[in-house]
Amino acid sequence: MDNKGYVFSPLTVLLLIPVLVIAINYAEIVNEANTLANIAIGGDVTYNTATNVFGFIQKAAADSGRNSAYNATRYVIDNKKFFTDSKSNIRQNIVNSLNVNVIASCRELENQTGRQIFINNIPINNYTNQTFNLNDVTITQDDPFGFYVNVRGGIPIRVEQKDQVYEGVTPPISSYVSLEGMEDPYIWIKSKQRFSNVIFKYPYYEFSPVTGRNYRFDETVDRDLIRLNYLWECLNGTNNPSNITPRPYYVPDPYGLSFFDRLENRTNTSSTSPQSVRMSTFIIGDPLLEDHGRPDISRVDHEYFRNIIGYTITVRNQPIADPTGSTFYLSVIYRNLFNLQQSYQN
Repeated sequence: MDNKGYVFSPLTVLLLIPVLVIAINYAEIVNEANTLANIAIGGDVTYNTATNVFGFIQKAAADSGRNSAYNATRYVIDNKKFFTDSKSNIRQNIVNSLNVNVIASCRELENQTGRQIFINNIPINNYTNQTFNLNDVTITQDDPFGFYVNVRGGIPIRVEQKDQVYEGVTPPISSYVSLEGMEDPYIWIKSKQRFSNVIFKYPYYEFSPVTGRNYRFDETVDRDLIRLNYLWECLNGTNNPSNITPRPYYVPDPYGLSFFDRLENRTNTSSTSPQSVRMSTFIIGDPLLEDHGRPDISRVDHEYFRNIIGYTITVRNQPIADPTGSTFYLSVIYRNLFNLQQSYQN
């Protein structure tokens, strides 16, 4: 009998028992499912925290590389002193900056997620700023206008919260650092601070494994203005991102100097850089006329500073000039490399 006076037969009671059992079991299932869901969500947060750390390292590597390269140019310009080993200096500064940036980002992530992060088996919150070391970072370069900051793979990463632990290792991480927009300290110091130039890539250069280098300097011969286009545009820096002219572009040049050569005041013969990462630009005007005592010096930057004799290029028997109106001279080696003629007739 229930509390309202109803009488249940034995059969009715037997029918109710499975319902009660199912209800009890369902409640347990719901609780267990909630527990599993919480574990799964917690695991996702822990895993996502680890993947965010990988992203922090990649971004910090790029930012640290750019900042370290810029600081190296400023060191040479401000101190009027070249490096003996610029790449090692930049690499050490990258490691220092990488530690600062990654640690700051990971601490913020710890505060947001409640997880504890370890890199290289070192807790992020140990306040030593020594998560990465010099053996973790290398620099490689395969084009003149940038380099790669490589953070080695296999660095242990661990993310913890209570009984949840993610353990793994970093993949190899490589971030490209552009050198465009940086001032060239080699030009500034070698021209006795009279001529400044910023590294921007000449936009019309082409290379083919079949046909080789094509600078396109004399693609159009302007016989009225006595110009070779796109040589004049290269000398002028027409449409360069800083919109300052004249500011000559830089061209890939197997006989030139790499970015690191320029930080070390090397010559093209003392350089140890591969030919694929070298570049040259042009000297506008003749800032060192009183030093070399004659105007006919090749205007390719490293040749100009070594007093290499140059020769005019004429259009309709008149020598071409740079955007300042100064006669333009070029050595035979570079006239051949740039595939230019000595004279362009009518």
